[in-house]
Amino acid sequence: MDGILEPVLRELARDARLTAAQIAATLGEDEQAVADAMREGEERDIILGHGAKINWETLGLSTVYAVVEVTVEPQENVGYNAVARRIARFDEVQTVYFVSGAYDLLVMIAADNMRGISDFVGERLATMSGVKGTTTRVLMRRYKEDGVYIDSDLQNDRQKVVF
Repeated sequence: MDGILEPVLRELARDARLTAAQIAATLGEDEQAVADAMREGEERDIILGHGAKINWETLGLSTVYAVVEVTVEPQENVGYNAVARRIARFDEVQTVYFVSGAYDLLVMIAADNMRGISDFVGERLATMSGVKGTTTRVLMRRYKEDGVYIDSDLQNDRQKVVF
């Protein structure tokens, strides 16, 4: 099964709306084999969710995004994991990465407005046990996210790659 699983997952990562029949046609595989691979991916917790990239600004619903660099005091026997997992549980948190460099965790957050960003970082994140410091950077504009163009002008004006 693993022979077909990876190409099926790549197709789903590109477009989660694809059906087993569509993926089978693209890959030149049997539809039932593709459906079985999709089911296996879900059962093995390889496929963690299905979602859509939404440009809320088109609807007039703005969201403020920020990237927070977090310095953490590692805890005995669990290192950074306990703090990272606590941070990940907040609704405002979109993504948490453990990174190398001048800080320990990179946390991406979203809120309805700047006040929401400020309140979350200042009152909940920075005051958490184990958090030594934070640096917050507000995202001014999104152009491309997870391989998807957010800015429609970019989608129609892709650069040609020349070698």
